[in-house]
Amino acid sequence: MPALHHYATQYPPVRKLLLATVIGLAIGSPQWVAAQDSGAASAQTSQSGRFTLNVPAGDMASALNAVGEQTGVVLSFNAGQVASYRSSGLQGEYSVQQALTTLLAGSPLQVIAQSEGVFLIRIPDETAAQSAMLPLLLVQSDSLNPDVKVLQGGELRDGLRSDLAESVSVLPSVRVDNTASSSLRQGDLKPAEFSIRGAAAYQNKIELDGASIDNLLDPATKERADNYTSVAGHSQGLFIDTDFLDRIEVVDVNVSAADGGFAGGIVRAQTRAYAGRDSLTISHRMTKDAWTEFHVDPAQEGEFSDGAVQLPTGVPGELQPNFRKSQTSINGTTRVGDIGIFAGISEKRSRIKQMQLSSMDLDYLSETGRIFRPSEERALESHSRYAVVRMDMLERDYLLNASLAYSDYSEDSFLINFSDSDFESQHHGLNLSVNFARDLGPRRMELNLRGAITADHREYGENVMHQYDNTAFYGGGSFVGGYGELENSQRTLGSTLRFTQPLGASMTWQYGGEFNWIGYRQDRANNFTFNRYRLDFSQPLPPQESPGSWSPTDQYLYRNLVYQAGELNFSNLNAALFSELTGEYGQFGWRTGLRAERDGWLGNTNFAPRLLLEYFLDESHEYRISAGANRYYGKSFLSYRLREKERSMVTILERNDPNEELSAVAVDQRWSYTDLKTPYDDEYSLGISGPLGAGHAGLQFVHRRGREQVRTFFNSDTDVYRFTNGGSSETNQVDLIWQSNPLNWRNARWSLLTTASWMDKSTDSTYIDGAGGYLASSRGETDVIFEGRRIKRNELPGGDMATPVTANIDLITQAFGDRLYVRNSLTYTDGYESVRDLGLDAATGLDKYEVDTQSSTLSWDVSMEYQLLKGDSSPYVRVDVANLTNNSNVTRSEEGVQLFAVGRQYWLELGYRF
Repeated sequence: MPALHHYATQYPPVRKLLLATVIGLAIGSPQWVAAQDSGAASAQTSQSGRFTLNVPAGDMASALNAVGEQTGVVLSFNAGQVASYRSSGLQGEYSVQQALTTLLAGSPLQVIAQSEGVFLIRIPDETAAQSAMLPLLLVQSDSLNPDVKVLQGGELRDGLRSDLAESVSVLPSVRVDNTASSSLRQGDLKPAEFSIRGAAAYQNKIELDGASIDNLLDPATKERADNYTSVAGHSQGLFIDTDFLDRIEVVDVNVSAADGGFAGGIVRAQTRAYAGRDSLTISHRMTKDAWTEFHVDPAQEGEFSDGAVQLPTGVPGELQPNFRKSQTSINGTTRVGDIGIFAGISEKRSRIKQMQLSSMDLDYLSETGRIFRPSEERALESHSRYAVVRMDMLERDYLLNASLAYSDYSEDSFLINFSDSDFESQHHGLNLSVNFARDLGPRRMELNLRGAITADHREYGENVMHQYDNTAFYGGGSFVGGYGELENSQRTLGSTLRFTQPLGASMTWQYGGEFNWIGYRQDRANNFTFNRYRLDFSQPLPPQESPGSWSPTDQYLYRNLVYQAGELNFSNLNAALFSELTGEYGQFGWRTGLRAERDGWLGNTNFAPRLLLEYFLDESHEYRISAGANRYYGKSFLSYRLREKERSMVTILERNDPNEELSAVAVDQRWSYTDLKTPYDDEYSLGISGPLGAGHAGLQFVHRRGREQVRTFFNSDTDVYRFTNGGSSETNQVDLIWQSNPLNWRNARWSLLTTASWMDKSTDSTYIDGAGGYLASSRGETDVIFEGRRIKRNELPGGDMATPVTANIDLITQAFGDRLYVRNSLTYTDGYESVRDLGLDAATGLDKYEVDTQSSTLSWDVSMEYQLLKGDSSPYVRVDVANLTNNSNVTRSEEGVQLFAVGRQYWLELGYRF
């Protein structure tokens, strides 16, 4: 048997110096990086860094399994091929490639990087082909692609909202809707929206266990007082409880040709799985207004204490001074025969007390300075449930797992100052995903089958709305009734098939395809009638009830609009083919691919080229300089078709005189659209990464150009809305990451995750202002006045989710045999300038904007958990503290009122692990 040689490659100091110098220039000094810049790096935990390995001498199969377990990579090998070889073991720090090369040195066994995080061990000759029928052993693992950010286990931020946005907020490419954490709205349960690389939240692709959970009908629509034609949506079809996740991957640059259907980034969430032992965890956590410090603009303090705004419109919930929130969860794992099972169910509950303003009161004005007196306090309930079951086949030479997840969100609400307008808003999701993977000789096959249902539903007690144009809203009768029951539902079926084929010793070919069938339905249970009334100004006016307000009984019906009950159904079929070659030659690496996508609804076939070039600075290929040029085609939404089809369900009758008969009005020109193109982003990137100090570092520049973005244009002359491809955006980002290797010090294990990011974004639209994105009534090519200059609308600075400078530091400490867990999270944003709308410019008649300067913010969040007993079974207590120093952190300005993030807030969790 050939001898196995043990060696460890030394990194040339010049490579470390080059990386440290480049990163040091970006932040001021290399020492600052190590101390202050790790956060998104959870993305890089075990992707291309070094590992401290302890592999005892023995048979080769055991040695390979040990490397797989200690590094977390996928190793695929034929047990028969390696049975006759032994290993002298490994001790010390190695990269994955180093470790495998060292173990196999002197033997005919060869290591091939088969795909991201998957290595094939084989003999490259006829003997390998003869023994290919023998079972292959797989060791599951992490991806080694430095452009895939991996967050797992204790790295997931989950102390406050427990949603995807909170978990991925540590990554430099991510910007979260900061109004979701506003000090005014702490009773809210909906997941926060988030942007990747400056794109709209609904242009991200979100997957759960390999299946898309995107909502593709009306994800940008918000609940509003005039929203009688559509249902509020959300970009996430399922509201995931991140406590049940094992890991999250975020791909935000240099994305493989195997992935499409996004213009922002990809978020892959993976449900926890059976890990070799039975377990059960029960927990309950809560917070409330008494445990919360609120920071409120002085101009809004009175309204906040009242729980309702002056001059109110819309839906309640903007001000929530009285609230309680809780979360109850139970989850566990077990094994039944050869099947490993994980199951979990959780429920979040919120109760807020909301005022409804209804009357003008001059005495109240003299007492408080606020003219509108609140009505009686009302309690509004909301809940968000999530349940998931995952099953894995165990001890097989193939991978097979399936997961079924369900979410159910519901909240009570009403329209402020609309009588009889109580309603319930609901969001449901169901997702099934099946994954199968197997080695077919040297080729690896991966198959995903999926099906899902998503529904957005609202139900009013009334199906008739009366609007009295000449009755003041504070008179308590200008709007009476409700918008009736309406539901949007989305059904999806899809599959992705992927093959990975080694081509020689240094090249891999990946190819495959996918299809997605989507069926949509809008269901209106009852006719909805919207009546509008006004005074007959051709006759002497009746007495006023109050200044500028007349009794509804004195007004006549001049417009009758009816949305007829019934269903609208339509479907769409999207398909894609992809091919990609990955290889290395000497110090160079490359990946080039092409993705062809068919957008069935828009009738477009789009070709998305992908290119990544790498230059390795060392023999072990750990230090690298990379450059990429890629195109990503985003999503189109069936909202375009729905708006058209809705016209067939509408009848309108109008008259201009109370003595005339109501006559029909044509509605076939309410909505129209041109031949739309699929929106896309062109991306150019340049980066450098590699081990630095006691961890792994990376510096990356990414430029994104968004084109053909869909916008809504309203023609006031024809009263017609039109969808166009008039939107665009430009985003530049510089990301800096550093993550430490786990460090044992003073009987504790320490991990440091840091990130810093600079962003510059210009766009003609905003994404979180209540209309946003593809429904924004604007055209990018129109002129506006900005800071006294005449520019195009799409040259305006990004107004939201575009914070220029952010930095995150997460320090995780585990001690006392992992019974104590402490996480310190610091989030910093530099002072920045947002855009304020000033209305029309008097001189030109164009929209006018100016810069609104925001202050810098710093938030220190702490999570502490202590297991009371030794062993696997023990009660535990956890305390989460948001904004420990109670800083007044500004978020954004709305109509002259400053919004702040939540002040100091406590969460208490009690649980038991069996």
